Amino acid sequence: MNAVIKIIAIFMIIVILNNIYTSQGLFSNYSFSNNYRLDLENYIVGVKIYGNITNLGKEPIYLNETDLFVFDYPLNLSDQRVIGAKAYVDSNISSYHITGTEDTASLIIETPLANSTLKPNDTISVGVEYNVSINRKDRVLAIVDFNTYNTSFLIEKAGTWRDIPQELLINNTESTKLWNYTNPLIQLLLKYFNQTIDKNKPLSLVLNIMSWFDKNIIYSTRIPPRHPWEVLVEGAGDCDDQSNLLITVLRAFKIPSYLEIGFVYISKNYYYKGTEANGYFIYVFKGGGGHGWVVAYIPPWGWLRIDLTASLGKGLDHIRNAAFYILPTVVIERVRKGDYAVQSAKSTQEIEEKHLLTYVVLEMIDYQFVNNSS
Repeated sequence: MNAVIKIIAIFMIIVILNNIYTSQGLFSNYSFSNNYRLDLENYIVGVKIYGNITNLGKEPIYLNETDLFVFDYPLNLSDQRVIGAKAYVDSNISSYHITGTEDTASLIIETPLANSTLKPNDTISVGVEYNVSINRKDRVLAIVDFNTYNTSFLIEKAGTWRDIPQELLINNTESTKLWNYTNPLIQLLLKYFNQTIDKNKPLSLVLNIMSWFDKNIIYSTRIPPRHPWEVLVEGAGDCDDQSNLLITVLRAFKIPSYLEIGFVYISKNYYYKGTEANGYFIYVFKGGGGHGWVVAYIPPWGWLRIDLTASLGKGLDHIRNAAFYILPTVVIERVRKGDYAVQSAKSTQEIEEKHLLTYVVLEMIDYQFVNNSS
């Protein structure tokens, strides 16, 4: 049996963050100068993921054949580290171990229940809690040059194609099942770009492609996720849909890029509830939500985040106002290969076929806000 709880990472990145930002005006009082306060060097964010699964089917579910006790674990990065974690099974604290790579990590709960079954009409509850320290100051300082509306200045300062390290091309520019730039429809788009946009420097190319997205792709959610060619056909996509089309194009032009997935703190009053898989999957966001965005290598700045859907504005705002830079954001995964869109569709189908009623809550806490208001 495939992942059950672990598939929430895919569902969570479809939350409509761009509509949230626009409607609540979260950027209205934002100033880059606010991000230079020293307390932002160790900005603590709490993340809780918990819920339960009820077997509404007629057959028992063997728990050791599921990923029920496997949770995404935040990545330890130069600007982010996990400083505390807990795991629970049926409200009891459980031991766990961490496994994974530099791009993806998992917390695996160690419990005797893993060798048992979930009988019809039985329910099991599981959960994890993380405290994550984020250096938001470092993140904003990385794009300080973009705190300008003088595009000519940025283009002049930008590096050339020769400034992209050759070793980065190996794992970050190849065509994959998801980012298939050999697809005939994608090839037509690439031909159009080759004939119409400025490719003198990597930044010139990126700015022109972002402008094309602003004019031609609208925001729209769908389960399962769209493949890049579907975004092109429909002229629509949500955060990861649009990001995957952009990654496909950038990789075709040999700009190293990949997808990053994370949780974004929005506000203490934020609440969102959704239902998928014909009612079998219910998810709730408290305080924040899931999101996906592009990471692309643009010299001389290096790896930059590009947010097509959760940034207020167009053009350069997709970089300087990306949620990763201006809101407390916890990175949980970097996707460089594979096709999670197919896996998401399979997992959704499995929940329905096995009649697994799944209820999951993502809760985020901004401890700076809590401390300052006490």
